[in-house]
Amino acid sequence: MLYVGLDYHTRKSQVSILDEFGEVVLEGSVETSGELASLLKDLPDEARVLFEAGHGWPRLVRELEGVPVELEMCHPVENREIARDRRKSDRRDAQNLAGYLMTGIYKKVYMPSEDVRAQRQFVRSRASLSRCRTMAKNGIHGLLGYAGVPKRDGDIFAKRQRKYLEKLELPGEVREVLDIDLRLLDVQDELIGMLDKRIAEMNRHDPTARLLKTIPGVGDFTARVIIAQIGDIRRFPSDGSFACYCGLTPGQRQSSDKLRMKGITKEGSSMLRWCLVQSAWIAVRMDPSLREFFRNLASRKDSCTAICAVARKLAIAVWHIMTKKVPYRARKPQAEGKPVVAPGKTGRKSG
Repeated sequence: MLYVGLDYHTRKSQVSILDEFGEVVLEGSVETSGELASLLKDLPDEARVLFEAGHGWPRLVRELEGVPVELEMCHPVENREIARDRRKSDRRDAQNLAGYLMTGIYKKVYMPSEDVRAQRQFVRSRASLSRCRTMAKNGIHGLLGYAGVPKRDGDIFAKRQRKYLEKLELPGEVREVLDIDLRLLDVQDELIGMLDKRIAEMNRHDPTARLLKTIPGVGDFTARVIIAQIGDIRRFPSDGSFACYCGLTPGQRQSSDKLRMKGITKEGSSMLRWCLVQSAWIAVRMDPSLREFFRNLASRKDSCTAICAVARKLAIAVWHIMTKKVPYRARKPQAEGKPVVAPGKTGRKSG
């Protein structure tokens, strides 16, 4: 068995190959496109390749498609020895990666399939457009404030209010800027509408998406984000591990007999966590059990802590729905003093 540490870059990559005894078999810099695949294909023995997750790694996977090696990707944040190396270079990074692979002291990262990667880019584009639209609306609000226009009740971007903005008398330059911003907003609305139709079409042909939409607060976009960000739900052995991946579990620091709980870890996918938190705000208005849980916890803590706890319950529900292929079942509000059972769980004690 050969252990290959690969410090990947777009043009050239550094390779360090160790044998099973830790002896260096080959070191050097190779062209990423073409030459790297030829080098790995001509290796005399079976080989495992380890590289860090970073910009452009899907291209590397496509470059090495068909090459008989076992590709593994590690988490760059976990390999802090590489970042702290006082003599950091591509050669030493590749050597360290090969050593990690041989000894097994690294955190492996899930590599989604090509289809899942494409879906992730799709939902990220939709989220990016939504952020740009929000920025454009905020800019219009700021422009109206600058011009001294009094605030109006309701959504000024609704169809009924749009005529008001179009007929508003403003100084020449301000009027011109407002017209440009309104045109930009129309283009963004059109593009978002096109993506939303495409996402809805994808969900109609996906039974998992239809099951996820039974969760209160989960619509077409959130369901597609969940599917794209998770990939294979079977990589999470329990609902707790999935909630941890979402970054919705509390952190802690313990030293001897002192234990201090911290806020949520915020690990994993930030987009998935954001969608679950946004869905939680809707869920507490639609699900009586979650609403009661939120109110009880918010009265003792605060609303932000409570809504993150509700989002964690939704994450647990997502795991059970995707693994068991069952729809969401709302719970009845629990009697005072009894624990609230997470949605999707039976409530029976094991063992």
